[in-house]
Amino acid sequence: MATANTPKTAKARTYISWLTISFMMVAAVASIRSLPAMAVYGLGSIMLFLIPAFVFFIPVALVASELGTGWNGGIYGWVKQAYGDRLGFFVIWFLWIEVVVWYPSVLGFAASTLAYMFNPKLASSGLFTCLVIIVFYWASTLLAMMGFDTISKFTKWFMLLGTALPAACLVILGIIWLFMGNPSAAPISWSALIPSVFHEHSHVLAGAHRLHADYWKEFVGSIAGLVLIVSNFLAYAGIEMNAIHARELRNPEREMPKAILLASIMIVLIFIPPTLAISLVVPADSTSLTAGVIQAYAAFFDAFHISWVTPILGALLIIGALGGVLSWTAGPSKGLLFVGKSGMFPPILQKVNKNGVQQNILILQAILVTILSTAYIFIDNVSDAFWMLSAMAALMYLIIYVFMFMSAMKLRKTQPHVKRGFVLKGLHFWCFLGLAATILAIIFGLIPPSQFSNMPVLEYIGILVAGLIVTGAPPFIFYAVRKPSWAVTPKSETEAYSAPLQDLQNSDNTPAAS
Repeated sequence: MATANTPKTAKARTYISWLTISFMMVAAVASIRSLPAMAVYGLGSIMLFLIPAFVFFIPVALVASELGTGWNGGIYGWVKQAYGDRLGFFVIWFLWIEVVVWYPSVLGFAASTLAYMFNPKLASSGLFTCLVIIVFYWASTLLAMMGFDTISKFTKWFMLLGTALPAACLVILGIIWLFMGNPSAAPISWSALIPSVFHEHSHVLAGAHRLHADYWKEFVGSIAGLVLIVSNFLAYAGIEMNAIHARELRNPEREMPKAILLASIMIVLIFIPPTLAISLVVPADSTSLTAGVIQAYAAFFDAFHISWVTPILGALLIIGALGGVLSWTAGPSKGLLFVGKSGMFPPILQKVNKNGVQQNILILQAILVTILSTAYIFIDNVSDAFWMLSAMAALMYLIIYVFMFMSAMKLRKTQPHVKRGFVLKGLHFWCFLGLAATILAIIFGLIPPSQFSNMPVLEYIGILVAGLIVTGAPPFIFYAVRKPSWAVTPKSETEAYSAPLQDLQNSDNTPAAS
């Protein structure tokens, strides 16, 4: 029974369900916006999805399950516990910068879908795309300002309505299409299961953010198939991101593994069956890289004489894109707030609003997204620059995964006493598999596409490496010039950001669930 001296905050503490966390993970990772990229390979897309899933996604999900049920703070907390404050700061900064670059790409898909619904010619208008991105992103920022409870509710429903439901519709429509005896636009045979992208003279369009035709680059020769598979690794990136919210669960040790397992299953189901459905009705040579999904809906509904349904599905796709953006808006920036309040950031970047949300970081984020979005207006001039920026962002995320796998192995050795809600058997095997896949992806990420044939390979690599150094330098600079006055939270609270969950539960005012 609570006494009269029990703080009111203890009574007011609320938890979120593991289903909500799972839906947030799905919203952060799964999207049907890039499925047309794989749909052009028909049944071969199954292999292009499954190989990255086995060698990259499964190791990430399993390792994140152990880390997420052992320590607070997400990837920042894990790396900090393993390698200290400085590298923890570096990793969360890198994650934040990568996500900032990603926003204009994903919202470019939303703009293309919106244009297709009303006037397809607008999809080629850089000004239209730029304005839509700015409006949608600032709207997401305003929602994020309302607090985590609001974000989690919106994200859950946006994911269900804008990702899961449209994906399910594609699969159902594809089944009906085949049962009605309609021909498939893609070959259906055993031989079609092997994509023809490994021939000497093959060519593929690949990239870290395959969402706008001008941001695709062509790779030719026998290496093209490997580039395509490796570039698909990042389609699975992000499941570890919402592990930062583990403490919001009533029993994270037991509930986080369930959340990750369900999210993993849903993500694979959202990727593969809808991709096959698109390949049934949209010929590979006429698939739009940005509007391919809505193309498939239009083809289905026109054939069934219910074309009026197409705009409805288009609206749902836009909702799904917003859900993905919203799920990423708060996660990395919340991690930055943790770091900032510990004394790494000047006070101006530590400011929170009445809902406890990182107000100034979100505003800075929105300003940077606005600036990057103007690239759509000048696409003919900056296409190559934007490609390299996106390629650099992909390398950032892969470097972050290197630190995650290394941290998991080190923490097994240095902190064996920490109770993990999920203990991964064969941890080192999964970490080495994930590391090998990630390092391979980094190497392939440094290969210039055919459009850069006039640029020496070493120059291309040098530009990317220089970009990584420049974007990775700020956290080390902030760390070097930090002042004691920047630390606005007690050391005990700062340490709680990355503390073992078992210690946090023991210190909670409210008892842990039995």
